[in-house]
Amino acid sequence: MDERIRTCLECGSKSIVTDPKHAELYCADCGMVIAENIVDLGPEWRSYDAEQASKRVRTGPPMSYRVHNKGLSTPTPGSLTRSKRLRGVIAMDSSEKTLSFALGEIDRMACALNLPGDLRETTSLLYRKAAKRSLIKGRSIEELASAMLYITCRQYGIPRTLKEIAAVSRMPLKKIRRAYIFLLHKLEIKLAPADPVCYIPRFCSELGLSDVIRERAIKIVSEDKETIAAKGWTPTGTAAAAIYLASLLSGESVEGKDMAKVAGTTPVTIQKRYNELARKSKLNTLSSHALQKDESFVAATV
Repeated sequence: MDERIRTCLECGSKSIVTDPKHAELYCADCGMVIAENIVDLGPEWRSYDAEQASKRVRTGPPMSYRVHNKGLSTPTPGSLTRSKRLRGVIAMDSSEKTLSFALGEIDRMACALNLPGDLRETTSLLYRKAAKRSLIKGRSIEELASAMLYITCRQYGIPRTLKEIAAVSRMPLKKIRRAYIFLLHKLEIKLAPADPVCYIPRFCSELGLSDVIRERAIKIVSEDKETIAAKGWTPTGTAAAAIYLASLLSGESVEGKDMAKVAGTTPVTIQKRYNELARKSKLNTLSSHALQKDESFVAATV
């Protein structure tokens, strides 16, 4: 059917019907034949269910960098499953086996962190780029894959910390941080400082706090964002301190231990960031009760 023909030329009706049997295009209201000898652009085969159609179709899934062969391998019948597996193992050289293992690790960690598919695709592409520059040889695949996943999360603005990456990785935090710095230098990647605002919704959700506290915490951080970036505060500690300050302003209580556990930091760090935010915040609704509670914050959370 010609996509340009949407209305009948005779009566102006939009009830256009395609007749594949007679290869015609006609109007359902007045019966005028609009086009004849229409070319059928569909397949030459017929199918009667979804399973039969999937077997006869000649196109496969789109190309994906998450698979070592980009998903462009030739499918074989199901009866040759064992021979297909053996042929795949024998045909792969050492570099392909390494790539397949690395992409599997990236997919495993991304699944554990509930990361979207496009982020996994970007991380796999980043690994291929590093392998093409010979940055993989002589280094641990697990720590490089973990560092690349963290870099991609930073690029996409997804709030994931190195500690969370290390929790699902098989490598310690120290080695992942070292690989992260190495990749930034070799691949010349420039990342903007992590925004504490990205962590506030997730922390509030895990703590079961209201939307009022979330919005107020975002406002507190946004009003002093330049100072936070200049001092180099950790985004998780800053987000936790803003949530704690917002909870006091809203009259809701949040346990310091729970806040530190969710943020993955220490109560001392949260207390220091809280003191700075409380002094510099432009909000004038901070009560004297909240300031008195601030003095005993560390004692209550340690």
